[in-house]
Order: sequence, then C-alpha cells, then structure tokens
Amino acid sequence: MRTFRCVLITGAGAPPGMTAIRSLRDSPLDLSLIAADSAPYAAGLFEDGLDASLVLPSAARSPALYRDAITQVCERYKVDLVIPGSEAEAEALAPVAGDFRERGIEIPVPAPAVLRLGTDKGALAERVRQHGCNAPLTLAVDTEHSLDEWPDMFPCVLKPRASRGARGVSYPADRAALHRDWRQTSAAHGPCLVQAFIPGGVERIYTVGTIHCDGRLMLATVHRKLATNPPGGGAALAGEALTDDTVRAAALDILNVTGPWHGFAAVEMKLSENDGKPWLLEINPRLWGFSQLMTLAGVNVPELLVRALSGEFGDGPVPAELTAYKPVRAVRSWVDRIIPDGFAPEVIAP
Repeated sequence: MRTFRCVLITGAGAPPGMTAIRSLRDSPLDLSLIAADSAPYAAGLFEDGLDASLVLPSAARSPALYRDAITQVCERYKVDLVIPGSEAEAEALAPVAGDFRERGIEIPVPAPAVLRLGTDKGALAERVRQHGCNAPLTLAVDTEHSLDEWPDMFPCVLKPRASRGARGVSYPADRAALHRDWRQTSAAHGPCLVQAFIPGGVERIYTVGTIHCDGRLMLATVHRKLATNPPGGGAALAGEALTDDTVRAAALDILNVTGPWHGFAAVEMKLSENDGKPWLLEINPRLWGFSQLMTLAGVNVPELLVRALSGEFGDGPVPAELTAYKPVRAVRSWVDRIIPDGFAPEVIAP
C-alpha cells in the first residue's frame, strides 16, 4: 500500500479547491498541503494549515507553461499527489498524467478522450443517447442558419459547447430570443448547443459524485440543489445530502458508457416534472463544487480519494461504514479572512 505525503491542490480559489483543502486539513491523514491558483488573491491560498501558497500560470491560457510550473512545484516540494480543481487544469494535465505517474506522482484524471466527454457537452450528449441513456434532444449549432433546424420546443436551453458551470447558459422563450442569445453567446464563448429544457425547479437537480480508481467505482454519493446562482440553475447556494437509488443508478449507467473514469467525476441530472425520470445535464470531471456538503454529512470525499489511491480499499468499493452519511441540508457562505502582514503567495514562473 502506498503512502502519500504531500498534496498539491490547484484551483484553490474555487469551491472544489477550497473543499479539498479544508477536508484534507481536517482529516486524520498526515499530509503536507500546498494550495495553488492562477489568481494571487484566490481565497484558498489564505486558508489555515497550508505548507505553501503558490500562484501558477493559467492552465486555460497556457497549458504548456502550466505543466512546466506543476513540474517545478512537484520537484521542489516532493509532491506525490496533485488534485486539479478545474476542468482547464485537468485538461492540461491529462496528456502527461502517465509520465508523472512513472515519476511517482499521481494525478487522478481520466485519459484525454474520456475527459473530453466531461468538457464537450455535445460529444457527451451524443455518446449517452447512443447508449440509450436519458439525455435531452441536442443540436450542435455551427452557424446562425443552423438554428432553423431546432423544432418548436420552447423554452429551450442554449449553452456553450465547452461550458463551465452556468456561464453563457440562457433559456430562450421563442425563436427570436434563440437567435438573439446565440449571437451573444457564440461571440463570447464560441460554438454552442441547443438542448431541450427539462421542466422543473432547481430542487429537482441532483448530483451523483463519484470516486473511481482506474475505472473501478470506489464511492458514489447523492445530493440535490435547494437554491442556485443564478436562480434558474447554476452553482448551488444550498443543498441537501440524501439517498436516491434511481438517480444513482442512472448516473452510474452514464459513467459506465463514458468511462473508464479515474479520480473524481460528478454527474448532474434533473428529474423531469413530465415523466419523473432523471435526465442528464452534464458531467463535471473534477471534485464537484458542493462536495463540502458530503464532508458535513459525514463522508470526507477528498480524504477517501487519497485513501483509495493509496490502495487501502483494494479494488473497492470503499467499505460501507465509511460511506454512510446522514441526510443534512447546508447553505454556503463566504468566510472573510485577514491577510497576514507581509504575506503573499509565491509566484511560480517557469
């Protein structure tokens, strides 16, 4: 069994990164924790209990520079586990994860072709529908003229093909609004998709968060949203940990036809008001944003990832006594922190 000693957590300014920092810091594991982000005032860089806070090049703008910086940090601090906090960072590291593993550094991300299904919403919808899973009708829009192919199904959902959260997502109520929104969204975010709207409020949106080790399912948890920003759907402001075998099974079917997965993967689904069935919204190929909810419910997901990767649970799954959680509701809130005099995260510039 392997023992991890130093964990680098990237994307420290976003909820996944901050959750990983706090959950690992508060776990019984004896770990050195290093936080990194591309923004010098990212909130996670100022968390207590860190051994270093670093500013890295942007993975989205310069994947090569980002990889060089990660290599430099791993060598300097003897990092043996890197947890990417964003899709862009996972995309930058996936092609070289095997090389890092040969050097004794684990980066729990799937192969690039699998990861693409978590970042390319069009490819994901096509794959899932081919295998008979519930995915909404989807139209890839290359030109404004292509919008004429969309049937008279309104409201619909317009989103960037490579969307991140709720950025660029709108709900056109008619064809004129669809054309208007497409012009704005395509100019700002590039290629777009139109999808059928799944009726129901945000309280019908569920997330099945999982841990996989080289394709083997180790853990699956379920929670639903209670409030979001923006209100019609987006990042959770409040949520509820619960059990739902139907949603869980549907999500795992989707992961089975899109994998093999490695590390974190979270399937977001919505229970339709029309047929009561769970329909796919997206897969987040990283630690999900409200994973802190599960830590509060009694399942420290980042800790279990480290333990699973160490080989503690063999081929899995994680033992039931470590995955039982109580149904709880939680609201997310800001925590204001004083920056210590003279403190500044170190800038890593390869």
